Amino acid sequence: MNFLELQQRLRAAGHDPFQVYAGHYDTLRPQGRAASGSTSVCDGAWNLLVEDGRYTVTVRDPHRPAHFPPDTHGPEPVVFDSEQAACEELWAIASRLDPPGSVRAVTADELDPVAGDWLRECGWWPPAELYGNPFVATRDRQSYRIAERAGRFELHLRDHLVAKLGDPVHAADDLADVTRVLLAEVGNRSAPRPLGWPCVVFRVGWADEEQLAALRALDLAEIVRAYRTERPDPPLRIISEGPDLSLVTTELLEQAERGGHPLRQFVGTAESAAFGTDVRYVIRRHHEPLRYSVERYGERQNHATTVFTADELAPVHEYLRQRFRR
Repeated sequence: MNFLELQQRLRAAGHDPFQVYAGHYDTLRPQGRAASGSTSVCDGAWNLLVEDGRYTVTVRDPHRPAHFPPDTHGPEPVVFDSEQAACEELWAIASRLDPPGSVRAVTADELDPVAGDWLRECGWWPPAELYGNPFVATRDRQSYRIAERAGRFELHLRDHLVAKLGDPVHAADDLADVTRVLLAEVGNRSAPRPLGWPCVVFRVGWADEEQLAALRALDLAEIVRAYRTERPDPPLRIISEGPDLSLVTTELLEQAERGGHPLRQFVGTAESAAFGTDVRYVIRRHHEPLRYSVERYGERQNHATTVFTADELAPVHEYLRQRFRR
């Protein structure tokens, strides 16, 4: 058998086909990396390398850059004269890593239609396949897959540029719980955020049991609505604000753009709008009494200096126009 037949055999027997990897069969490697596929490895998996007509089975990376110490973990690599012999060895290894019939890939068709619509809206559709193994979401160089292992569901993130077999992003007894985390993951990375909207996230890696329970209490439509709203309820939270568009005008935005001080997509606090890249100017609205200020951050500075204040916006805009003309 060749490597693709090995993959099919592992799937049919209910083993985890991601436990083995062959870069020269990897159709998802970005262009420019495909030429090195025969010697590329997936960290944590058993790899099939091809060099000079010889086939090596190894869990190590024998081509680690010289400035790193040699990879010595796991058994010594074993070299074979044929792909069939190497794949027989990979079958012997992979079939011992988990019991027969214990692993099954969940397909995108098994997800709730609300999840499929959200994946499409966030640009994680259509899902790709690797060696015939389905993912449930794909965008650019990354994919998510869900594996049912011994009755428990695991969500894994795969980077097709730097392949790695590691711990799941999240695991649960219920597919719906894993789907909730999947919706949050793609929302964190790619939710549509019109100018003025905040950056909303749910970090499963930082969540405690109370926050996970709060996420489980939401249905899928509620999670999607939370990412679409300007003020989500917990457990989702705002990690940065969008610019307050009531503080700016179209004319000011156009002049800022021409002057090399574009409006920034996110700011640190509500009721503010920031301009610039290296040197930043931030308009802030204050209350009791109502007033406006302009703060300036110098290049590579994290502390601002208040450079202008006024009771109305017009003087603030005039001050900034003078700065943007320079």
